[in-house]
Amino acid sequence: MVNAKGYRRLFLALLACLGASLLLNRGRSREEELPRHVVNQHNGWAESNTCYDCHVEVDGFVGTGHGETLQPAGSEVSLKLLRQIASSPALQDKGIQIEERGDEVYAIHTDQQGTQEIRLDWCFGSGLHARTWVGTLGDSWGATDQVEFRWTWYNHLDDFGLTPGQPEEQMPGYFGHLGVLYDHPKTRRCFACHTTRLPIDEGRIDFSHMVTGIQCQRCHGPQEKHVQSEGEISEHSWVGIDHVESVNRCAQCHRRAEELEDEQIHPDNSFLARFQPIGLTNSACFNSEKMTCMTCHDPHLPLAKQKLDGIWQCTQCHDGTAENYGLCGAGQLDDCMSCHMPKIKDETPLLFTDHWIRVRSDKGEIHDKKDE
Repeated sequence: MVNAKGYRRLFLALLACLGASLLLNRGRSREEELPRHVVNQHNGWAESNTCYDCHVEVDGFVGTGHGETLQPAGSEVSLKLLRQIASSPALQDKGIQIEERGDEVYAIHTDQQGTQEIRLDWCFGSGLHARTWVGTLGDSWGATDQVEFRWTWYNHLDDFGLTPGQPEEQMPGYFGHLGVLYDHPKTRRCFACHTTRLPIDEGRIDFSHMVTGIQCQRCHGPQEKHVQSEGEISEHSWVGIDHVESVNRCAQCHRRAEELEDEQIHPDNSFLARFQPIGLTNSACFNSEKMTCMTCHDPHLPLAKQKLDGIWQCTQCHDGTAENYGLCGAGQLDDCMSCHMPKIKDETPLLFTDHWIRVRSDKGEIHDKKDE
């Protein structure tokens, strides 16, 4: 017969087992929610500058939006923008200040209720559209969380505005006036799309070995063997893939349709202009089985150096013959994009080229080039 002490020991043992199980499952779910990607591989990486020794196309990659998409908050470019907060019309009455303390940068909010502050560690975005800052901190499990700064700098405004996705009313809690606190899975997704290498150990980002920006090995994979063999061992993962797989590789960060609800994917949803692969794969042009992102874009060149005007992109398929889709039904002979791929403004100050190529009826949503 089990006495009272025996029942107590049994209860405590079961409770301990339950706690251990919950802890194990919690850690597993955090990691399994986001499958291991090439950026999280720990081995096989070559020094980034070794690509420059042989590949001439890398010269053009310097200055691309991909290459500049993440940098320390204390970088010269980042600090120049943060210092504008003091004179920003959008933030004049918000009680926001920036303070530099040696190599560290802090965002501070002060009002009658007191003062809050966060350290800003990283600046996201190339600046072609915008730049957003985050601070990082460890949670009680040792994993890396982040506070996304409430204010984003927008290029075409040359001023600050509410960060996309953040609520109009600040969130409750200590960080409310300064931003939104995100957990490890969200933090990992953010950094994974702005880095080439993102080592993670038990949910903790190893910033000392992180490689910022989208560089060669993010798309072509770790190339240590390629470099050590002086090119004898090469990767050909982009050779022979179909147009769906090609676009899906870009969509790892630029979003796939599977990441949205079905009811969100319709041509009247201007929000989709932010996610080019979703629009492109829903376009009739994509059914030609020829079109990929690289049909029109050279990923090794900055947008400013790419020829994006005219009609050369369209006439690769629409060459005027009936069997090859003909030309414009409205009789236009130039500037296809202004009608079929216009700039679209969503609820943020940002403008995006809509890649859902189609005959449009929503002329009221289209913005002229002077608005860019």
